[in-house]
Amino acid sequence: MMTDSWLRRRVSRPKSRGVATATSTAARIVVAVGVLAVSSVLPMAAPFALADPLPASDFPKADARTGLPEGWNPGPEIYGVGEQKNVELPMADGVVLRADVRYPTDASGAPAPGPFPITLTQTAYGKDSAGFVRLLSYERLGPLLQNALPSVIDVAKQISDAAGYGDYFVKRGYISVIVDIRGTGSSGGQWSILQPQERQDSKRVIHWAAGLPNSTGEIGLWGLSYLGMSELLTAGVLEPDSPVKALFPLMPGNHAFQDLLDHDGFYNIAFLASMLQFPITLLPQIDPILGLYREPDKMASVFVDHLIAHFRADGTWHSVFNALLDGDKAYNSPYWESRAIDNVVEQIAANDIPTYQIGGQYDLLQDGTPRTFAGLQNAYAGRSHNGPMPADAPSSGRFQMLTGPWFHVQPGVQRNTDIDMHSIQLAWFDRWLKNDRNGIDETKTPLHAIDVNGNVIESATYPVRETPTQNLYLAAGGRLTSEHPVAQSGSDRVTFSPVNGGTICNSSFSRNFSGVYELLTTMAGIDDPCGQFPAHPDVPGLIDNPQYTTDAFTEPTVLGGPIGATLFAVSNTPASAFSVTVQDIAPDGTAIALTDGQLAGNFRALDEDRTWRAPDGSVLGAFHPGTRESMLPVVPGQVTEYNVKVRPAFHVFQPGHRLQVTIGSGDAPTHIFNPKDYPALLGGVYDVQRTEGAASFLTVPLASAAAMHR
Repeated sequence: MMTDSWLRRRVSRPKSRGVATATSTAARIVVAVGVLAVSSVLPMAAPFALADPLPASDFPKADARTGLPEGWNPGPEIYGVGEQKNVELPMADGVVLRADVRYPTDASGAPAPGPFPITLTQTAYGKDSAGFVRLLSYERLGPLLQNALPSVIDVAKQISDAAGYGDYFVKRGYISVIVDIRGTGSSGGQWSILQPQERQDSKRVIHWAAGLPNSTGEIGLWGLSYLGMSELLTAGVLEPDSPVKALFPLMPGNHAFQDLLDHDGFYNIAFLASMLQFPITLLPQIDPILGLYREPDKMASVFVDHLIAHFRADGTWHSVFNALLDGDKAYNSPYWESRAIDNVVEQIAANDIPTYQIGGQYDLLQDGTPRTFAGLQNAYAGRSHNGPMPADAPSSGRFQMLTGPWFHVQPGVQRNTDIDMHSIQLAWFDRWLKNDRNGIDETKTPLHAIDVNGNVIESATYPVRETPTQNLYLAAGGRLTSEHPVAQSGSDRVTFSPVNGGTICNSSFSRNFSGVYELLTTMAGIDDPCGQFPAHPDVPGLIDNPQYTTDAFTEPTVLGGPIGATLFAVSNTPASAFSVTVQDIAPDGTAIALTDGQLAGNFRALDEDRTWRAPDGSVLGAFHPGTRESMLPVVPGQVTEYNVKVRPAFHVFQPGHRLQVTIGSGDAPTHIFNPKDYPALLGGVYDVQRTEGAASFLTVPLASAAAMHR
């Protein structure tokens, strides 16, 4: 494969064993120690070792060709790269956005004869900061440090590419456009998260880009995280004959409030901590300096625009304080619904815009991205976009998803995967923007999932149709069994603790901290060692969370999608809280975190239109409306049903391994509760029922590998 492909782990190392190798080794050690020094002295959540991949099952292993059409290879670099900086784009209200245009050139440096299709990225993090990172990776210092610090330079390249600044596509015959959205980077105006005005701006940007000289007028949108969210929301307001012909969003999610900020009453402080200081507060003030320092009058105007945005009623800091003080931003509302991808998937499908999503097992948006995939498939087939895909549903290769054991900021990077993300994207855009019938859309299994050990699971549907749901009941003695309890009494106790999550070295914190740990440890040439620790340890005398474990699997067994935890519990306080984790337990007791979910008791109402149910009616994917009006009191002493949404997992359990679930009451420091709720939570004791009339259970899509391959 191409050696410059993005989001791939480098496997080559300097052949010389001299100074460069010594420097590289020393640098990795320094970075690793710096990143992990604090967490390494904290108590660990469970036994864990970075073991070799588990024995091979009947599943293919991920490699550099995973996701690519058979027999297809990316073309060579043909063109040079020219650039036009800070092209000004006036919006309807006079606000000026700025774009960089990178275009193919011939050997003389002149624009190459086209026409060429366009890849368009709309960024909220500043095209010029990405361009600055580019100078530290592809240019200037990058080549000088490549041998000494290969992992560090590779990470810098990944950041630059993910922001739309790689030249991979330009050199293969595309015009690349990177636009700073309103209130960010070098663009004027004020920003607030996913504001509807962005979509109106985007429509003007798209029609301008389609008219660029030497272009075909056909556009593919792409971007990571916020950039991917913006692209999907843009596609949801386009006219049917729009110039946009393909989408490639990475880690986009489905509903910003539900995915990012509020996990059913647990407020995601880890995510806010990863974003508030630098990306949201400092970067908007730095970017105008980086991009407009040659034009001080424009720089000053944009700088002031961005500064004013922090003090707006819908500005980030104002919104955070509003939520902490129990204001409207603490609850789902029309404000958040207007920013939900879930509400535009039907229009994307109606406009027939082929969409290839990238998701992540350890992404904080791990629930939302697959929901968007299912929604697009359902809508394209004429079904309601809400709900899981029916097991017998046909699917279309025009809407695909590839998900793997990746964190938010580095899709495709993990020790047991070697994904050539650039080539997958090139194949997708070549198919829809150059009419290259390369076969990437000719698949009967548009869902591609890779587990933590590199096993590739393919299916036509989400949830995986080959893994029918089954109920596993909590039973005495910490057992998790398919047998419905018959006892008339029996329960296990969960005691509320605001620090129930333990440490900052666990999978929940790593995931919700936007994958920053993984980003830093990748520089040291390793994966985040905290990323697979379960979040809820037992601390004798302080925390004793009940755990329930299946018998050992006798053959490879696949977990293929979302998990529902239906808990019947009695609380002694007028509030309650549950945090559920699911892990793989190896024969030697090693625990690997797979997924988790949270629910505050007063958020337990269900939005039936958006809740996913199994064929027997069990809740498979709860959707709690989260509005202020939907809050329900917890009645002390009364048996109450709680449906915890446990985010999806794709995993192959090997023979001898067991599935285990742990029930806790908090997830600090990853999550906190609404401050007003703590008085009612303190002193809480919850008796989780496991009786004939109140049987608590998991609803799990699970099947043997043999059953999947029939």
